[in-house]
Amino acid sequence: MHFSFHPISEGFLTSCSFDYLSSTFDTRLFVGSIFTFSYVLPMSLIIYYYSQIVSHVVNHEKSLREQAKKMNVESLRSNQAKNDSSVEIRIAKAAITVCFLFVASWTPYAVLALIGAFGDKSLLTPGVTMFPACACKFVACLDPYVYAISHPRYRVELQKRLPWLAITETLPTETASTCTEQQDGNAAPQT
Repeated sequence: MHFSFHPISEGFLTSCSFDYLSSTFDTRLFVGSIFTFSYVLPMSLIIYYYSQIVSHVVNHEKSLREQAKKMNVESLRSNQAKNDSSVEIRIAKAAITVCFLFVASWTPYAVLALIGAFGDKSLLTPGVTMFPACACKFVACLDPYVYAISHPRYRVELQKRLPWLAITETLPTETASTCTEQQDGNAAPQT
């Protein structure tokens, strides 16, 4: 079997993709394979592993609350304000957001390819076919910002530079390292 796929223009002729509009067996096999191995399989793995991360974080937070309750303390975390979320919770939120972004960006493209190969091609207007391409490109640009905004130091810097965003982030006080600052600015070893 010989596969010869030629790129076709998408939507408003600004980008190219594989030919999902031909009604040949090769095209249908290719679309079915790419749908399975480049969408369904990664989606399943992402959902499974990120749900495991979230599950472990929830269980960890629950065990910390139970232990704090047994010890008659508010929290086992030092220097944590009442409303601050833990690092683990922030990681879980970032994981859920990235998973949602993957679903939101690649699902329209997968549906579009399936309609082109197996469905009613009259549904695929230039505007309709352009939306999934733009969504994928937009999410690829957005992912790094999701990770950055979930980082506390980045949020503190945003708070300093853009106070109108009303970000209220405080960094926990760090433990003393091997040297301390004297008033004159020279570092001296800690004893």
